[in-house]
Amino acid sequence: MNRVDQKTLLMLAREAITSTLTHSDTPIYDRLKREDSPPFSHEAGCFVTIHTKEGALRGCIGNLWGRGPLWQEVPKLARESAFSDPRFHPLKEAELKEVVLEISLLSKMQVIDDWKQIRLGVDGVLLSHGYHRAVFLPQVATEQGWDLQTMLSQLSRKAGLESDAYTDMACRFEVFQAEVYAEDLS
Repeated sequence: MNRVDQKTLLMLAREAITSTLTHSDTPIYDRLKREDSPPFSHEAGCFVTIHTKEGALRGCIGNLWGRGPLWQEVPKLARESAFSDPRFHPLKEAELKEVVLEISLLSKMQVIDDWKQIRLGVDGVLLSHGYHRAVFLPQVATEQGWDLQTMLSQLSRKAGLESDAYTDMACRFEVFQAEVYAEDLS
């Protein structure tokens, strides 16, 4: 996706949050809906992450597999990140200028045989163990300063498992890569 398209998706995400808070119009969404243009009409796994300007996580919601065209998914996920992430209180209008939006477009999932094949900082990881599942985007380990085993311990705990559950042969791992871009509010 080129820089203009990336910027359009970021503006679409911010427009969705802003319009929800201020009941304003959604011209970008309305235009993309009419055009249903190729860069925005395909389905892809996608996450919308909200950070404070200081870098603290403020919300993150996404899906691993596309559930509709990007012009529909990005605003939906932006609203869910801003108002429905159970880890945070809903975003308020006064916070709009204090947050930075980031979009991660995901590649297709690939099953791997061994957790040692995971490329830290390159691969996002979906860990599954019975009914337990958890995911980290590729950038999470790097942002947290984790090595591979620390990341997998945290992922196991996120899934509701013991921290060493990733070593269990019953664990299944799928990896993906992400095209990540964020707003530049400077």
